[in-house]
Amino acid sequence: MTKSRPLRLAFLLWYFPVLSETFVIEQITGMIKRGHHVDLFSLRAGDLSGLPLELRRFALEERMRHVPTPRKRTARIISAARLLASPPIFQKAKWAALNPWVHGKKAVNLEMFHTVSSFLRSGPYDVLHCHFGDLGIIGERLVRMCAVDAALVTSFRGADLSSHYLARPESFAALLGRGDLHLPVSVDFRQRLLDAGAPEDRVSLHHDGIDLKRFPFVEQRPGGDVTRLLFVGRLVPKKGVAYALDALAKVVQADHKVTLTIIGDGPERDSLMERSRELALGEHVAFAGALPLAEVAQAMRSAHILLAPSVTSANGDQEGIPTVIKEAMAVGLPVVSTMHSGIPELVEHGVTGYLAPEGDTESLAKHLITLLNHPERWREMGRAGRRRVEAEFDTEQLNDTLVEHYREAMARRRANGTRDS
Repeated sequence: MTKSRPLRLAFLLWYFPVLSETFVIEQITGMIKRGHHVDLFSLRAGDLSGLPLELRRFALEERMRHVPTPRKRTARIISAARLLASPPIFQKAKWAALNPWVHGKKAVNLEMFHTVSSFLRSGPYDVLHCHFGDLGIIGERLVRMCAVDAALVTSFRGADLSSHYLARPESFAALLGRGDLHLPVSVDFRQRLLDAGAPEDRVSLHHDGIDLKRFPFVEQRPGGDVTRLLFVGRLVPKKGVAYALDALAKVVQADHKVTLTIIGDGPERDSLMERSRELALGEHVAFAGALPLAEVAQAMRSAHILLAPSVTSANGDQEGIPTVIKEAMAVGLPVVSTMHSGIPELVEHGVTGYLAPEGDTESLAKHLITLLNHPERWREMGRAGRRRVEAEFDTEQLNDTLVEHYREAMARRRANGTRDS
């Protein structure tokens, strides 16, 4: 096998497309641009007709390989019967996928059967890349049951290695022991994998990158009557938006002219709007809802400071390194965030922004007021942030490294027989 041979890659995804998961899309399109064959196995397929124009040229709908699992039970049974009857009929993996003692609900509702059947009829592959640790659990079963030689690579990004692992660590054991390569997005997550028992030689830090062309640097120009703060993200507990509102109220009470635009949607939207009313924030807060990526980029270019007050949720859910912070730093925004998970690996306190303890609204407000009182710091913080992102989070550089990771995993599988370890 020569190093220059294009790879056959299978990407295992929960749902596709998720336009907010730009890091996944960038890896998929990055591999296609590099001449590798990419097939997508999405357990839940969405509508690809709404993809931005720049993505349509990749014809991603033609790369979808997972046979849809019908929602209605009768239709699922008919679909499974057809797949079972397709040659070869007596593939062990198909029958094994129906075992409820091994696969639980995924066997009963025929999800595992559809996934196994889809994978069997579409291979062979050099690499199966599972995006998120929970999918790695399914991927480990796929590779083992189907007796294929695809190297198993899994990315760990957030809830998978925080709340989900805390809730059921035993379910990750086979993946951590048998996986050919684990790719945590932060140093913090790398250490968690090692603490969980993953072999050190199978764990490699691999950041999720951003497309720097989509987020050109804008020299900060402080001035005007009002300072514009920006938050971007899902309105869920770990994003800490309630703390952002409380901190903003303290800033407003200190007679600073400031606004906060909140871009995103989620289950906490109503309660956060109510909290804003309770704090009498009125015209100081705008809930913009979820916006297209192009409008998010434009909002960043118009803002002065990014506010990203992430916290650990009650069930242990945490961030990896939030993509929105990378995007804001690329544009040149100073960042006020928290000492949460992998964020301190990106935001250097006092250099590219300021970090507060999780849930500490007094510190968040103090850091905001410091920036408001010293706008002369914005430019150098913005420049330092751009340099940091260019050095470590450029998606083009990271995709080149990802191909090296794939070949490393393939070589390990051939040499060590990881599947049987």
